[in-house]
Amino acid sequence: MVRKVLDATDSSPGSAGNSSPIDISREARGLSIVLLYAAYENLLKGISRSLLEAAIQLKLGNRRLRPEFQVFAIHSKLQALTDISTAQIWKGSGRSVVDALIDKTCSINSNIFPNDGSHMKTPQVVTFCEVFGLTPPGPILREAWGRINTVVSERNSVAHGQRTPEEVGRNYSIGEIRNLVDIWERRWCDFLIEVESTASKRDFYRDPR
Repeated sequence: MVRKVLDATDSSPGSAGNSSPIDISREARGLSIVLLYAAYENLLKGISRSLLEAAIQLKLGNRRLRPEFQVFAIHSKLQALTDISTAQIWKGSGRSVVDALIDKTCSINSNIFPNDGSHMKTPQVVTFCEVFGLTPPGPILREAWGRINTVVSERNSVAHGQRTPEEVGRNYSIGEIRNLVDIWERRWCDFLIEVESTASKRDFYRDPR
């Protein structure tokens, strides 16, 4: 989709968008950053959901899950502990967490995303990989790794009305934005392939004890 937007608005000589009476190429480049962010956020959240659904489908009880997945299984109970008094921890509420950990059924909610509050910047990707026990992301994402924070910041500036798409688009030539799109697609596909390979084994979800 990003490439279609760029093709339709490219005002370079001989390009498809050169015949348009209005030059909106800078706006298109700015909106491309927003779309790259959306694709990245959707991918990460989609992977999270898929991994949790895969764990659920294995029909393992909470007690047989790897610790990484046990945290998801007791997530709601952990959240509940933040709203109770210290005395209650030692009574029913605290004990309910222990009971959930040894439960023979699976209580994972696949809609949970391990949000760390960094608003999709690089620490979020690191947290994501640590939470699921995945390979560190930097070496896999390579050129894209150093671009994540810029994409997030520029997307946020547009989404929050601090800058216009045209202002963000001025930072890039058409060649630079096309190169970024290629890098983004290639490296995030590499990341997805790595996750699929790692998560294809039953022991990724199951405690080997």
